[in-house]
Amino acid sequence: MIMTTAGSEGREARDGRAWRLRPARPTDAGALSRLFSAVRAEGRWLATPASAVSEPSESFFIGEMIRGGDTLVLVAEADGNIVGNVLVSVERSSLTDHIGTLSIAVLDGWRDVGIGSEMVRAAQDWTRERGLAKLALGVFPDNERAIAVYERAGFTREGLRRRQYRGFESGFRDELLMAWFPDEERRHDG
Repeated sequence: MIMTTAGSEGREARDGRAWRLRPARPTDAGALSRLFSAVRAEGRWLATPASAVSEPSESFFIGEMIRGGDTLVLVAEADGNIVGNVLVSVERSSLTDHIGTLSIAVLDGWRDVGIGSEMVRAAQDWTRERGLAKLALGVFPDNERAIAVYERAGFTREGLRRRQYRGFESGFRDELLMAWFPDEERRHDG
């Protein structure tokens, strides 16, 4: 795994709390599964419902993904606890192996303090270092906080998949598709 921007140096959140962004270790798999479970339990940020995933199987999958080394897996850690995660996966298809897919989760209580923005920058650095042509993501249109972070980082809206997910209390949910292109980043650098 290539890491240049997400060393283990200390950082300070906008509210003054200390945290660090570091590469995930296989031993983080259980804590990452619990992070995803906590975010899933909120019922509005992740597409996978809480009932669809067991913590042991998710933990095993995460550990194997970290061991594989071909996916960017970073954790935001504060006081020894994982409070955020960024993943960038790349499909192994010769048709789409130029695209990284971004996923971010931040624990409630650690949002709006700059962690998400730092994780997006680390994902962009990794995407650039890997020579990928595109970093893509899907986000619920009502997640205005995340959309603002992505747009500030140079992501553009590519389209809307209407009624993409079911099983939520409100029925169906749309998915906003966004992407960042490393070769177009100068347009957004001001």
